[in-house]
Amino acid sequence: MSDWGVDVERTIVRGSPCLVYRDRPRAVPELLLEARRWDADRDALVELDRRVTIAGLEDAVRRMATWLRDDGVGPGDRVALHASNSIEWVVAFWAVQWAGGVVVLANGWWKRAMLGPALELVAPALVLTDAPRAAEIPSRHRSRSLADVGPDAGGGPPLADDVWRARDEDDPAVVVFTAGTTGDPKGATLSHRGVVANIHNLLLLTGRRPGSSRDARPGPTTLVTVPLFHMGGVQTLGIAAVTGARLVILPRRFDAATTLATIEAERVESWGAVPTMVTRVLDHPDLDRRDTSSLTSLTIGGSTVAPELAARARAGFPSAPRGVGTVYGLTESGGTLTAGSGSDLCDRPGTVGRPLPVVELRIVGADARGVGEVVARTPAAMLGYWGEGSELDADGWLHTGDLGYLDADGYLYIVDRSKDVVIRGGENVASAHVEARLLSHPAISEAAVLGLAHTALGEEVAAAVVPIRDATVSEEELREHVATALASFEVPTRWWIRREPLPTSAVGKVLKRELRDTWPVEIATPSS
Repeated sequence: MSDWGVDVERTIVRGSPCLVYRDRPRAVPELLLEARRWDADRDALVELDRRVTIAGLEDAVRRMATWLRDDGVGPGDRVALHASNSIEWVVAFWAVQWAGGVVVLANGWWKRAMLGPALELVAPALVLTDAPRAAEIPSRHRSRSLADVGPDAGGGPPLADDVWRARDEDDPAVVVFTAGTTGDPKGATLSHRGVVANIHNLLLLTGRRPGSSRDARPGPTTLVTVPLFHMGGVQTLGIAAVTGARLVILPRRFDAATTLATIEAERVESWGAVPTMVTRVLDHPDLDRRDTSSLTSLTIGGSTVAPELAARARAGFPSAPRGVGTVYGLTESGGTLTAGSGSDLCDRPGTVGRPLPVVELRIVGADARGVGEVVARTPAAMLGYWGEGSELDADGWLHTGDLGYLDADGYLYIVDRSKDVVIRGGENVASAHVEARLLSHPAISEAAVLGLAHTALGEEVAAAVVPIRDATVSEEELREHVATALASFEVPTRWWIRREPLPTSAVGKVLKRELRDTWPVEIATPSS
């Protein structure tokens, strides 16, 4: 087993001074080895009526690692996962790590138009997929079905040699895609050091560090409703392995009724979700008919949590009044930067919490109110975007693009973003990408896409468009036009079809803040 220390020291990480844990694991597969501390017959994964034990998970991982090696996947090779949440997805994630490879997490909602460029960027040795998504993979990329290599597929003997031990702490381990401001997929590349540091932070935050007082019993039964291809999925898998937590996976698209039924049936104790999911569960008529008393911890992340939603969550899940918390982080930061507890949300409405132990925060370019860009330095930060080099500055600081301020006690508040990206229900939507699609419509002369506040989603995608001369176009027509090329979460749900030109600055830049401030309430359309 690995050492999980609490002492922090400053050292040089990739040429810059950084806080790190002195005693720490050095590679992602070490997280899975920690599961050996728990009862081998304890359930590790639950998916509908399927169960995989802790021992069964490691056996499946090692067998699949053998298959990957025999199929030509070697240390440092990229293997892309393009599939929905499933037991097979989890096995594949760990197996690629065990074989010394780099896991590439493709967005499972992408159509071929987005998936193709992403795969071209990272040039994977193999793509693992499921039946609904197989047709989206360009034929020039070698692919296999996860059903052929999962825990029920048999296979050869478990891979005996730990290939991953030859990997360096700063070698790539995971590539997580995020939308840049142009809409082109960008692969945030996380090192073994980075993934482990993020998990280490979260284990200390929850008191679950191996050897701590709460480590005497296994971690909680945890419901997984967020896509595993997001950063939150990587965090969930790592924490579950170390703590012996039982992961309950909902394999299909999120459904509030199924979520409530699962919490009751599986006696779920912990649930991490984006605001959209929590709102839909709180709004569902089954909330008062289901027994959710087992739920003692609810973490809301992915976008800013409105104080009203935090209050509703505490009331809706009375067994977790102080277990309702919030986290803030970015894919590029390697996960969580700050965390706030239920009491923090009560006492400091709007805060996203305080920095975790090896995270440093600063505000640069602050105005008279103390609001400026949030920059972070942490060993969890990405190595850079795949193929583009490092995005950190000379001193190792990551510029988040978020505008905020720190109070006297070190609590962070996010007030706006400087990057032209909408965060809808935890998904990044590049405004320029949606605008380009709108402008491809022959009746549209100008288009501006921005985020409008939404209680459930955090933000929803809004489009202000100006038709050409006397052209007539409807919201329905525009919606159908963009939906053929965009992911569902990128399609605008608020529209402003206007005759006057879009407001611009002296240099011709569209003034989106002015559009946001003057958006007519009477033309708002319902969204979900």
